[in-house]
Amino acid sequence: MKQRPIIFNTEMVRAILDGRKTQTRRPINPQPEPDTETSKGGYWFPCHAFQSMVHVEDLQDPLWLGMASDACQICSVGDQLWVRETFQYGLCTKSGFAYKATHNPSDLEEGWNEVIKWKPSIHMPRSAARIILEVTDIRVERLNDISEQDAKAEGLQYSSIYQQWGGVEKHLSHKPHSPHWRWYKNPQHAFKSLWNSIYKNWDANHWVWVIEFKVISTKGGAA
Repeated sequence: MKQRPIIFNTEMVRAILDGRKTQTRRPINPQPEPDTETSKGGYWFPCHAFQSMVHVEDLQDPLWLGMASDACQICSVGDQLWVRETFQYGLCTKSGFAYKATHNPSDLEEGWNEVIKWKPSIHMPRSAARIILEVTDIRVERLNDISEQDAKAEGLQYSSIYQQWGGVEKHLSHKPHSPHWRWYKNPQHAFKSLWNSIYKNWDANHWVWVIEFKVISTKGGAA
C-alpha cells in the first residue's frame, strides 16, 4: 500500500464529504493510439509499470482481472489517496488550517480578518491534508461510455425541485475561468459539463482510468 496525492476542486471536495462522490475519472497519459503495426488491432499505450506497450482491450478483459490496477500510473487498488484541496494555513483557526470547501467564518478566532487569500490545491503539503481515500477498484473505459449510475457516483447534485442534475461549466460571461452551475435532465449531461469545465475535451472521447474509492478519514493521518 502506498500513499499518493490527488487533486480535487472545491465542488468535488464537498461531494466527497457529503458522500456523493465515490468515483473519479482521469485521462490515461499518454493516450492510447490505434494499432497500425500488428494484426491484433485495438489501442496501445506505453506503460511505465510494465516497461512495455499495453493493449487497452486486455485491461478490459475479465481474464486479466487486476491488470488495470497494476498498469495505472495514478494509483493501485489498496492505495491511500490524500486529497489536495484549496486551503490556507497559519491562520488563527481551531485546527491551524482553513479549507475553502467547508470554510465557515465561525472557525476563525474572534477579531481575525475574515478575508482569506486561498492557496491553490497543488501547493498543499501532506501535513495539511484532511481527507484520506482508499482505492477500491480501477478500470479503463472511454469517457463518453459513462453510465447513468457512474455519472451519479461522480458526485453530481440532484435537485428535487427541478428534478434535474446540477453540473459545472465554463462561465458564458466575461469571466471565462469562473465556472457556474446549470441544470441537466440526466446525470451524463451534467457530468459532461463538469468534465468540460476542467479538461475542455469531452468530444475527444479519451480513454480514462475509472478510480473508485471510499473515504477512510476526514481528519488526516492514515488508517
